[in-house]
Amino acid sequence: MFKSIENSAELQKYIFTYGVNEHPLQKEIREYTEKNLGNSAIMQISPDQGALLQFIIKSSNIQNCLEIGTFTGYSALTMALALPENGSIVSLDIDKVNTDIAKKYWSKHSVGKKIDFILAPALETMEEFINQDKMFDLIFIDADKKNYKNYFLKSLELLEKDGIIIIDNTLWKGKVFDLNIKDDQTNSIREFNSFVRDFKGTDSMILPIADGMTICRKL
Repeated sequence: MFKSIENSAELQKYIFTYGVNEHPLQKEIREYTEKNLGNSAIMQISPDQGALLQFIIKSSNIQNCLEIGTFTGYSALTMALALPENGSIVSLDIDKVNTDIAKKYWSKHSVGKKIDFILAPALETMEEFINQDKMFDLIFIDADKKNYKNYFLKSLELLEKDGIIIIDNTLWKGKVFDLNIKDDQTNSIREFNSFVRDFKGTDSMILPIADGMTICRKL
């Protein structure tokens, strides 16, 4: 049986020190969110997740990204920093309060011009994009869990062949394996993970990073 290293707080600190090169503005958003948004701050991706997003964008020649779930803007900024000069990202959310925070921080850096934010229900906007034949190279899903399957299926319509979908929170605080836990959120993630595992239109894997990230490639 394979054994993974236990990811203690000390080891996580080591990873953030030696395995991540966080931009000062990324750090500013992260620290503001942690200080001011209480328990909601857990919705923000971690620095090592951000580093993984950037690595994928740079190594896969990603130019156009779609983000479903903006929060306070850390992940959109992270991706914008990794995109080429002509790259762009569209970020979708329905929360005006938190996304106003995001826009404030994006405006502090020139890459903020690469980010187009749309305040509207994501599924509606995605359907509009499908009708417009708009296409993306990478789609990052980090929004309401009950709609993960819907986001995933619409994402496939918006991706070229070999396009990438990345989904956050697919290990859901480690609850997914414990069948005694049966709340709606956990069940939604379990059902989504089963659906993606059996789906024939993508290659996929779950990475045990932060709260779990699933990476899919459209076939």
